[in-house]
Amino acid sequence: MASPTLVRPGYRTLLRALLEQNGWLSWGRFEGHYANAAKKVAARMGNTPVSVARSTYMRWANGESTPEGVAQLVLEELFGIDFELLMGPAPDRQVELPGILDVTSRAAAMLVDSKWRTSMLYPTAPVAGVDGAWYLDGLDLLDSTSVAVQMYEATAHFDDDVVAIGPEHYPHIRQFVRPTRRALLLASVDESRDADGEGGLYVLDAAHARRLLAPERPVEMLPIPTAFRLDDVTFAVLRGVLATDNALAADDWPLHAEEQGLEQQLQRERSVYAREAVPGLSQVGSAWLGSRFCSHHAIRWLPKDGAPSALWSRAQIGEEVVPLLLFRQQHWFIDQIQSLAAGGNEPPGMAFCVPEDVVAASPLHERIMLFLALAWLEMRGLVTWVVSEPEYSKIDEFVLVPGEQAVVGTWMRAKDNIWSADVAVRKAQVRDYDLAVRHARAHSVIEGASSGARLRAAVDYLRLDQVWDTLPRRCAELGAYGTVDMLQARSRLIVLDELDQALRFVGRLAA
Repeated sequence: MASPTLVRPGYRTLLRALLEQNGWLSWGRFEGHYANAAKKVAARMGNTPVSVARSTYMRWANGESTPEGVAQLVLEELFGIDFELLMGPAPDRQVELPGILDVTSRAAAMLVDSKWRTSMLYPTAPVAGVDGAWYLDGLDLLDSTSVAVQMYEATAHFDDDVVAIGPEHYPHIRQFVRPTRRALLLASVDESRDADGEGGLYVLDAAHARRLLAPERPVEMLPIPTAFRLDDVTFAVLRGVLATDNALAADDWPLHAEEQGLEQQLQRERSVYAREAVPGLSQVGSAWLGSRFCSHHAIRWLPKDGAPSALWSRAQIGEEVVPLLLFRQQHWFIDQIQSLAAGGNEPPGMAFCVPEDVVAASPLHERIMLFLALAWLEMRGLVTWVVSEPEYSKIDEFVLVPGEQAVVGTWMRAKDNIWSADVAVRKAQVRDYDLAVRHARAHSVIEGASSGARLRAAVDYLRLDQVWDTLPRRCAELGAYGTVDMLQARSRLIVLDELDQALRFVGRLAA
């Protein structure tokens, strides 16, 4: 049966645009590429490769007829784009089309979603001239977010610790990074294979690519450090930073407005602030506002002549320690606690309740983020304790001056409230908090006489022993380059320097 003849659509199809871009308009150039793609399709389907006549191909290219049957699958294999989109219109405005990804690169992209269940990656444009997208779901504290993303094939220069995107991609990259929005580049390298045999992916913020490809800076290649390879460590960092940064940037004005009214609330020993008071605030925005109030409330109401000995956190999973690693105000709070504790008889510590079933249910990247937070606290001079009994997860967050006072300030998992704060001075109240801390000291599942010993015990409890052979090295690599060179923070409320220090600290543990 002859191919159906159609009325010429009156627009240039995406298929035509891709043929022009790749220099395949002539039958002689197209035939070989089509034959190779047909062999791959036939191998999957277990049949004989289909061929196409020159006259049929010319009708496809001119928009005069539509491929049918297996030919549609061959074209999808050849271009890596759904057939319906190939037959749709190419963009009217002048755009640079991205290069075609080979099968290894497409497989590496699909592997991302199978490896991390909070990820939905569409690394190429669904329609020419429209960017791809990466959707990242939140589990508890983090909001779901998305970021524009485009994948490019790159070559490995492992002697220089970089992979490089070549100049043939620069026209499209410059177009992709031009808008002032959050966007990521993914570089696919076939020579870099993981345990599953798929090509490696490397990530870079579009803002850094924009700087590197500035017209006044001629470059022969766009380098991405091999430290930025996408694995559980970089995924944990990337997801935490993107979700936090995007949410706080979106909430910037309401958070600024609410911050102006905190002083009146800080005058009170007891304060509860309902979520409905700030409708529409993101989960991360609520966490920032709640932690902002509770940290300042604690410093305001702690006795200036008493030395706090312990803090109690309700964080149990990686998402819930992201504020500790990223919020500027949390870094200030730890500094203030250490200053007040300087006159005490022993260094202060922070207790967590992380039951065994929570560990078992947490993805690897979540457990890595929790471990990084423990390492950061130890690096800062705080002893860390982890208890496993589930009943301790119900305790409010507090700062304790033993036998004298506890300042309670709960903002994490505070149900319908952004925060709930109080000052406990009655002996019976203080004794309850004292007993909780004594239990944490005596029964911590990460007991050890030094920071290194406690963190090595944390590796075992968090079930990170299977990645411990590589985790310190990966943290050292990422910390050496700095996450600030992989991702650019846009919100004024977070900073990446402390996270980088935690990565470098973990990197030194193996030694």
